[in-house]
This record gives sequence, structure tokens and C-alpha cells, in this order.
Amino acid sequence: MFKIAVVAIGGNALSDGNTPAEEQLKRAYQAAKLIEILYNEGFKVVVVHGNGPQVGMAYLRQLAGLKENIHPLNLALCDALTQAEIGTMLELAIINTINKKNPDFEVLTIVSQVEVLEDDPGFKHPSKPVGPFYTKEELNEIKERFPDWIMKEDSGRGYRRVVPSPKPIKVFASHIIKDAFKKADVIIAGGGGGIPVVRKEDNTFELVDAVIDKDRTASLIAKDIGATHFFLLTGVPHVLINFGKENEEIIYKMSVAQAKKYLEEGQFPEGSMGPKIEASIDFVEYTSNEAIITNAQNILKALKGEEGTRIFK
Repeated sequence: MFKIAVVAIGGNALSDGNTPAEEQLKRAYQAAKLIEILYNEGFKVVVVHGNGPQVGMAYLRQLAGLKENIHPLNLALCDALTQAEIGTMLELAIINTINKKNPDFEVLTIVSQVEVLEDDPGFKHPSKPVGPFYTKEELNEIKERFPDWIMKEDSGRGYRRVVPSPKPIKVFASHIIKDAFKKADVIIAGGGGGIPVVRKEDNTFELVDAVIDKDRTASLIAKDIGATHFFLLTGVPHVLINFGKENEEIIYKMSVAQAKKYLEEGQFPEGSMGPKIEASIDFVEYTSNEAIITNAQNILKALKGEEGTRIFK
């Protein structure tokens, strides 16, 4: 038996939506250092990355192509494009970082389709931020250009388009991940939350326009493969309640019962910390192992119990 860590990394870690490819690759090398830390601690690692900024820009490129009479790809296929794009950068960075000392080290990227329910309420209530941030001044121009887009303020950082984010119920590739660890040391899967598909009456599948939250997909993979550790990386070292208020409080440890209570109180917004908390609860209840929410800089301290927020049963 070996330790398996599933690590959920946000798309914002690589790009803000307008980041050049060269800069994204540099950031991929920073992410690779995190994976190297876990590898050196004896883990097999599954990386599940987000694609919010990238998929929004990929869709904008499709619309820009209309001027040249190039038929645009839909949002689902933009998910597929960005999954391969980000997976390629991460795989290259991880191999180049670790292979210097371990030439036999192997990384595998799996392009993953993920099943969602056709009647998921997420289709009626878009909540997943995608694409770049816009200022309040830019908002009117965006609304004029794209009147069907739904725009929401995103944690004080600006305004972003939000799209449907149904919950994943099956990751097609998850059953082969554990077998793949016989050869691979790191596996990149469920990128961008996966390519969303819905099941039809004849048990065939079709693509659907949405962006699945990567934390929820990561939790599903972690449960499917019996992960021993689940890391959800974000921009802060630990979870806060009463965020931005005078009574703001750091939470270092939180039981599932406490996490559910805070969710009901509205402490964790749907487009921000909410999916991370829900994904953590799912994992902990299913496996009885702990989930850890922290930032990239503190992953080793979090592993040792010195930093981060630990969610336990």
C-alpha cells in the first residue's frame, strides 16, 4: 500500500485570464514544486486543476473567430481544449522538475469526461466564475457586447461571467487511476472539473455547456480511488469565517458538523469557498480521512499539522 494525495489546484494559480502562455508555464513550474514536495514525502499524487480563467478566454477566442467566418466551439469543447492545454503545461513542468533527480519518474495526463445530471439545478442558477476580471467601468460595455451573459462580483476582485456548474456524479477515468499508479507517479485527471456530459435514455452521452467545479470533481476522484489525503489549495493559508468583518476568525480545525453549520449560515459563498467546503465534507464523510484547505506556500506545513484548515469527521 502507498499513500495517495489528491491535490486540487485552482486555474487562477496559472492564469488570471489574460496571462501569456510563457508566464503560465512559469507558474506551472511553481505548481510542480508542490508536487515534488508530496512526492518526496512518499506520496503518489493525483492533480486536479481548475480552468475558470482559461476556459472563459478560450470561449472569447471562439467568438473572435466569427469575424473570420470560423465556426466557434461550444463551452464543453472549450473545457476539453483547456484540459489538454493546462495538463500539457503541468505535465512538462512536473517531469522537468523531478526527472533531474529521478529519471524513471513518470507523469500521466488523462483527459476526463464527467457525467452530470441533465436536471441539475446548477443549469438554472449559474454560479461558476470564468474568464478574466472586469472593472465596474468595463461592466456596461460587456453587457452591451454579450447581453445573454450573467455577470457577478467575485470576492472584491472585480466582475466575472458566471456559467452553469452542475455537480459531478461520475468521472469516467477514475477507475483506472489506481491501476495507472503501477507505472505512473503523478496523474493529472479531471482537469477543469472535467468535460461535462449528460446521460440520455439509451445510455449514450452528449456534451453539455457548463464548467464543473474542480473541487467537487477532485473529491469524487479522491473517494473513488481511496485517497489517504485530500488537499484543496486556495489563495489563503486557512479558512476564515465572518470574512472581511470586524469579528473575522481563522479556523484551524473544523468538524464536518461545524462545516455544515457554517455552510447553512452562509459563511462560505457558492462561487468561492463553498464548493471547497462541500467537497471536503463529501470526502471526509466517505473515507473518514481528513481534508486540508490551505495555500500553495504552506502545503508542507499543512501536511505536518502546522498550518491550514483541517476538516475531520
